[in-house]
Amino acid sequence: MTVAVFLHAALPGLLSCAPRTSLTRTHRAPFGPRCCMLPSPPSPSPPSPPSPLTRPSPPSPPSTLAAKDAVKEDGADGQDRTFSDGWSGAGRFADEDALPLSFWLLGPNPRRAVLPTLAIWGLLAPTTNLWGSGSFLLSLFSEFARERRLDTFYPVSSRPLYPYSGGYLDYEAGGYKRYLDETRRFEFRYPARYVQDTTVYLRNADAAYKRRMMDPTLAATPSARPLRQSTGPEVAFGPPGETGAENLSVVIGSLQPGFTLRGTLGPPAQAAERLLQATIAKPGVREPSLLGASERLSARSGTPLYQFEYRVDYPGLEQEPTYTVCVVGASSDTLFTFASRVPTAAWRLHADELREAALSFVLL
Repeated sequence: MTVAVFLHAALPGLLSCAPRTSLTRTHRAPFGPRCCMLPSPPSPSPPSPPSPLTRPSPPSPPSTLAAKDAVKEDGADGQDRTFSDGWSGAGRFADEDALPLSFWLLGPNPRRAVLPTLAIWGLLAPTTNLWGSGSFLLSLFSEFARERRLDTFYPVSSRPLYPYSGGYLDYEAGGYKRYLDETRRFEFRYPARYVQDTTVYLRNADAAYKRRMMDPTLAATPSARPLRQSTGPEVAFGPPGETGAENLSVVIGSLQPGFTLRGTLGPPAQAAERLLQATIAKPGVREPSLLGASERLSARSGTPLYQFEYRVDYPGLEQEPTYTVCVVGASSDTLFTFASRVPTAAWRLHADELREAALSFVLL
């Protein structure tokens, strides 16, 4: 009883001294004076000595992965656009944009792609005469090109803006190419609209092969091969796809020692008449008439040449007259005959062209 009364009387004091949080704890603090004790303040720790001064380390450079990270920006339309690094279009095109065709074809720097291409084509085009570029450049200096025999490769003309004189590509408008035979020692220029007769070329090549087979020593010294009697043209040209009515040819034959044009045949007009009567005329079938004759010297060798024009009528045939420009020359007991024959219609259109071709024939 006494203990109970004592506990009952001491309970309010104990409750007033106990902290409020202790009632909520799982384990209550034991009764007694400890519940009223205040915690002692923590003892201050001694201050740590100051650390020595150290230089701040420089910021490390961004890694490769960080450099390739994408950067997001707001576009004009309010949408986010991502720009990735590490490619040729970095900073110019967003990942969401479609690349233009020029970028696919020329790359990020069109000038580096275009300028070398133009330089290459600037060299290749004239070399291959692409779109007439070679003929155009050589025709700007036609005399120089002919002196250097560059017209052996491409047609050359003295007309302005050739081969575009008519506003379009046309090699036939006054252009000429050169034929050079260094073995037989002659050359001439022929109209660019002509092509070489492959039949004559193959026949002569076959005959030359047979001669080399009969005498193999001629293969090593072609200039020393014996002259043959004329059996056909040495070379021939004409318009492609034609029947041969219009043609240009050179015939070579051997002569007796001591032959000269003026000493053997006489003056140009007399020599032309003798040749026409001996080789062309056939009464009732072919009747030649001389139109003009003259004498000139080869520009390179000074060899005398006779040039004349004549017309041939065919009274017994239903055939229009033909016109021929002929050049005859003799060198080293060899007779050279250049002849360009055309029908009347072609003569009316190309007479000056054929005369210029005949004037270009020379012996070297």
